[in-house]
Amino acid sequence: MEKDKQPASASDLHKNHRKRLFARYSRDGFDSFEEHNILELLLFYSIPRADTNPTAHNLINRFGSLYGVLTAPPEELVKVDGVGPASAQLLHAIFDSARTANLHRLCESPIKDYDRLLKVAVEWMAGRDAGTSAVILLNDRNEVQDIAVLASRHVTTPPSYPEAVLALARKYAVSKVVLMHNHPDAVMHPSASDRCMTADIYRFLKDNGVQLMEHLIVHEFDVNPILDESMCETVSGFPRAYL
Repeated sequence: MEKDKQPASASDLHKNHRKRLFARYSRDGFDSFEEHNILELLLFYSIPRADTNPTAHNLINRFGSLYGVLTAPPEELVKVDGVGPASAQLLHAIFDSARTANLHRLCESPIKDYDRLLKVAVEWMAGRDAGTSAVILLNDRNEVQDIAVLASRHVTTPPSYPEAVLALARKYAVSKVVLMHNHPDAVMHPSASDRCMTADIYRFLKDNGVQLMEHLIVHEFDVNPILDESMCETVSGFPRAYL
């Protein structure tokens, strides 16, 4: 990764400070760090010379928290004073790699209950653009074969959600799927269109030999399963005792 350019004259001034911060991290981890100190240390890897403390504060001020910084799109990060392309790529990659690792860990065993399903949904949706929808593809043992994006800021909305979901189910040769999406306004209750679409997809998939196991609305750490509400009967493929 190419490093962001900074004035070389700052190297000696901050050399000892960097050593102290690295030593503190080696001794205590991030437990004793404030959020801006964590960013300050991370930025050492993309800004080899210069004081990264002001840039860390700029990032926290702009995005509100460490989580906000790490989930921000790179194109927004580079708008912050002191953040170049290398720093933006580094910060985004840190969060993205952690999310991917956590997802792989969660999907090592079959999803047999809401507890595991909700954890997968929350982890996958973390940091995604508002208005993202996706489908979890499960085999007969409820093992995750893939999680595919249906629509987002970077993916064109399909002309027919039911047909798009069915096409993915056939591509991966699975007979079970879970839909999930996040709301741009962070409202957790399903809209009338959410319920109608869910019911239509359920019936369409059932007629084609695929079971819609659940449909989830996700916002940060909150998840609302809406399949039964949409169908006005209990059809979910997961025990509700876990809610």
